[in-house]
Amino acid sequence: MLEKDLWLKGYQYVGGVDEAGRGPLAGPLVSCCVIFSPGCIPSGLTDSKLLRPSGRNHYYQLICKTAFSLGVSIVGEKMIDCLGVQNANLYSFREAVMRATVRRAPDFVIFDWLKIPGLDIPSISTPHAELKSYSVAAASIVAKVVRDSLMENQYQELYPEYGFIHHKGYGTKLHRDKIAQLGIANCHRRSFCGKYL
Repeated sequence: MLEKDLWLKGYQYVGGVDEAGRGPLAGPLVSCCVIFSPGCIPSGLTDSKLLRPSGRNHYYQLICKTAFSLGVSIVGEKMIDCLGVQNANLYSFREAVMRATVRRAPDFVIFDWLKIPGLDIPSISTPHAELKSYSVAAASIVAKVVRDSLMENQYQELYPEYGFIHHKGYGTKLHRDKIAQLGIANCHRRSFCGKYL
């Protein structure tokens, strides 16, 4: 994993950044930065997409207990529409890193796919980083659990007719059928739902 090489090079606090919810038709984009100290990583960490919900919740608890620091950024649908999803993603990555620096700034940051321009911390960006980095895998889990919780609770309660508890805002047949029937609501990303306007 990437952390092992970085620790050998003298980087002690390595942060990993990933997001959940880049593609849904509704709801926020959630990014997370997780910083682990060497030797304090829960065993078996992997990409959130490879875990069942119970497994993600299990690791979420472990990560919150063992991480040196973590930061979460939640970017709502209105900002996604205003900035575009790419810029909103970069904004949320930067905010997640900044929130994780409350205890101490990371020595090095690993990003999944996107890299923040102008960051004053040494960093790399690599595709499928959640399979190459413990901290990015942890970030993917935290971001996914936080976003799913928002969709299953807050969004489901506010907009029960759309069935967010079932699809979390993604463009499933059920969700698309509901939009066709009911129209779009304030929780939807208008820039993603052009055919329904």
